Amino acid sequence: MAVGDNAELFVTASAAVQSDDNIYLSSSSKSDTVFSFTPGLDLVFGKGSATTGDVYYREEIRRYSTHTKQNTELANVGATASYTNGVTKANFNASYNEIAQNQVGATLSSDIARRNVTNLGGKTEFGVTGKSSVAIGVSYVKTDYVPTAFTSSDVVSIPVDFFYQYSPKLEWSAGYTYRSSKLTGSAIDNRDNFFNLGARGEFTPKLTGQVKFGYTQRSFDKGANQSLFGMDANLTYLYSEKTTLLFNASNDFGNSGTGDNTKNFTLGASASSKLSEQWSLNAGLSRRAIQYPTRTDDYIEGSIGAAYAYNQYLNFSANYIYRNNSSNKASAGSEFTNNVFSLGASVRY
Repeated sequence: MAVGDNAELFVTASAAVQSDDNIYLSSSSKSDTVFSFTPGLDLVFGKGSATTGDVYYREEIRRYSTHTKQNTELANVGATASYTNGVTKANFNASYNEIAQNQVGATLSSDIARRNVTNLGGKTEFGVTGKSSVAIGVSYVKTDYVPTAFTSSDVVSIPVDFFYQYSPKLEWSAGYTYRSSKLTGSAIDNRDNFFNLGARGEFTPKLTGQVKFGYTQRSFDKGANQSLFGMDANLTYLYSEKTTLLFNASNDFGNSGTGDNTKNFTLGASASSKLSEQWSLNAGLSRRAIQYPTRTDDYIEGSIGAAYAYNQYLNFSANYIYRNNSSNKASAGSEFTNNVFSLGASVRY
């Protein structure tokens, strides 16, 4: 629906049913069948102009067949915008998401923890010389847990990166990121400093992306500093005209939902393939080693799915997700296995 010279308003809706054999992600699993319906609106503007973006709102209505106390409604609202004139680039994002899903390091054996996440961020990049540019950004992430037993957080990050053109399609980079984490309850506030070198662009005719390697130091309001080898890499490999592979790797500090300081090493890969104009397949696999003060967990997640585009408005999908969390300290109660099968349909008009 056109609402202006370069703006369109879309009505969206999706419905899904899923079979979940461990809704709490707990060592004592409870299964259920979950139904959801998510209507929404999406305003897209600026097509073909220097400034583009969208504003959206979605409301998920979720119902459990057996564990009806988990029935809930979840709002998801946000906006994105970007600007480019060939020399200067800028983007902005803002969102508020209500999430009802237990996660590694923050599980309840007889309830689903809810958290409300607010994201604000912006980044600008401008040329300094004919072959160099500087990018400066800022992001704010506020996570509020409804169960007071968990630790809410306010995290501010400020990255600064300098890029130098090595070739027409590849740039070297040198960067620094400051991050401040303020935590509720008895958790200890901390600050991170990430010094890095890297590159971005086209590494080969089929391999593109950005990589950063460096040194990260975390300091606490109380206690000794910690450090690790910092890494952040995201690569895309065009295997064929119809198949794309994505790879990611990171090594960074984190804060768990229980307020613990963590070290997280993550490796992941995913693939998407368009079999025809209507059929597509996707698959993914990731592993995260999470080092807590008193234990180390090993979290693995895999997924596979298929999608069918009936026409430009209506799509159908089927997905399977496998999750497994093991620990070198089983008595901590953090181990679980989870299998989720889902069928869904979505409309965008």
